[in-house]
Amino acid sequence: MTPNEDKSNRYPAVEETEAARVGPSPNSIITPVRSRRSTLDSQCGLRSILLQVRNLGLGYDSDETVLFKYCSGMCPHVRSNHDLTLTNLLVSGLLPQPEPGEQWHNTPCCRPTHHEDIAFLDNTHRWHKVEKLSAAGCSCVG
Repeated sequence: MTPNEDKSNRYPAVEETEAARVGPSPNSIITPVRSRRSTLDSQCGLRSILLQVRNLGLGYDSDETVLFKYCSGMCPHVRSNHDLTLTNLLVSGLLPQPEPGEQWHNTPCCRPTHHEDIAFLDNTHRWHKVEKLSAAGCSCVG
């Protein structure tokens, strides 16, 4: 670049960025942005709910209340080479389609990584221990 050349076209991206700081034009589409709090609330993590043992659906007759922990939330979808290849094989017809009722998941799921036992007293005053009933940790799997 010579000293006499116009430098205004040298960094067009900088000019666009500075123009964008002024604000959107009236005709532009505004995309809603999630707040940090809503993002954290929707991430994969451990949740809990107080339930009566009889509502767990395991056949126990008990009025006791237990803290049931479970995993819930969104997992980031990062496409791996396996995901890209699987999608390509399905689209091209080289891989058979799944049978009815069978599904292939290509997104990670929020699942328990380990569990806790829960003990409670039933209505006949007997103690019960249900192994691995409640989630103790969560992670995105898949």
